[in-house]
Formats: sequence, C-alpha cells, structure tokens
Amino acid sequence: RPDPSLLIRQYTLQHAESGLGTDYTKRKNVIRVRMEGEQFLLQAKDVEDVVEWIEGLQAAANVALDLDERAMPRGPLFPRRRRRRRTR
Repeated sequence: RPDPSLLIRQYTLQHAESGLGTDYTKRKNVIRVRMEGEQFLLQAKDVEDVVEWIEGLQAAANVALDLDERAMPRGPLFPRRRRRRRTR
C-alpha cells in the first residue's frame, strides 16, 4: 500500500469514462480515461489487457454511482474486427 504522504491527488470514478484511445497514434494499446475534468492515457501490453482494463474501469465507474444516477449501458465500445477477403 502506498504511503499517504506521497499521494499527490486522488480521483473518484464517479462519472468517469474509459475507452480506446484510437486517435492516439504514437503508441499501441492505449486506453483513454476521463474523470473529474482531466484525461489520462494508459498503455497496456496487449489487446487482451486493454479489454480487461476497460471492462474493469467501466465496472468500477458503474458501481461508483447510486442506481438512480447510473446511465443505461451503451452498445459495444470496441470496433469490430474486419474479416479479410479471400483472394482466389
């Protein structure tokens, strides 16, 4: 557990949003997290970790709010994989 005297700032996950940082092209596997008016970019080691982190962040943000304040779930947040066309 980190020493509280070294803590610079803490954030709440209430009203936090997370998703793929698709417009950030300098690095791969980037997650964009927005909370309390600030934005953070996190880099995961692979796509599997990206999915786990986003699911975890969204689940934590969902339980951080009262039931009456929670938004209805949106559709899939991940782009669908494109199938490669067979060349004959």
